Amino acid sequence: MASTSEVGHAKNIANLNLLNTNIAALGTIYNPSNPKLVLSNLQTIYTNAFAKQESVNTLLAPYSVAVDEREAIFKPFNSELTKLRKAYKATEGVTSADLENFMTAVRKLKGVKKTPPKKTNDPNEEQINHSTSQMSYDQRTNNLDALIAILQNTPNYAPNETEYQIATYQNKKTAMLQKTQAVANTFIPLNKAREERNKTVYDDTDNLVDLGNKAKDYIATILDTKASQYKAIAKIKFKKR
Repeated sequence: MASTSEVGHAKNIANLNLLNTNIAALGTIYNPSNPKLVLSNLQTIYTNAFAKQESVNTLLAPYSVAVDEREAIFKPFNSELTKLRKAYKATEGVTSADLENFMTAVRKLKGVKKTPPKKTNDPNEEQINHSTSQMSYDQRTNNLDALIAILQNTPNYAPNETEYQIATYQNKKTAMLQKTQAVANTFIPLNKAREERNKTVYDDTDNLVDLGNKAKDYIATILDTKASQYKAIAKIKFKKR
């Protein structure tokens, strides 16, 4: 899921390292007048970008785990509600009006639209997508609280089966809150790391992609474009987001 979104960034960074290796092989004929294109500067850009991508990779793991754990507790909930409805309906003294109130709460719990967030490399868009998702899960937890209140205020609701007991749903609500908060806690540093990586690779005035492409342009002025050495370098691509 989340790991595949980092492939393109890592490829750009790896390609600068490859370009630097080819430049080193050119020796003294690689002698640009632009100081930003000298090999030592390109190597510094690569080292900086690589470190920032490594930071993203490190922070991505706990975020992915938190997202998966949140999904694991929320995903089976709809089917559980179907069985809870039957347990509630079987309760002595529950009227059609009581059942309708119960179902209204259930519909709110099931009614959150799960629209996949659009894929983006923009940390600002990532923040918007995360906030929207976070609100959806917070809303579901709040609706569960309303459902628990209905169960608590139903005089004869006291099932013997643990899975339908009020305490079970109170514990579930607590777990949902904890898992949702864990996603928020791990997302904030990850998004910050992505923002810093993106500045180095794409957004800074002297970013990795632009300098890589300019270095290739310079190489085209010192090598025969029909030479195998140039053709190998020409295949090294640097792509904007």
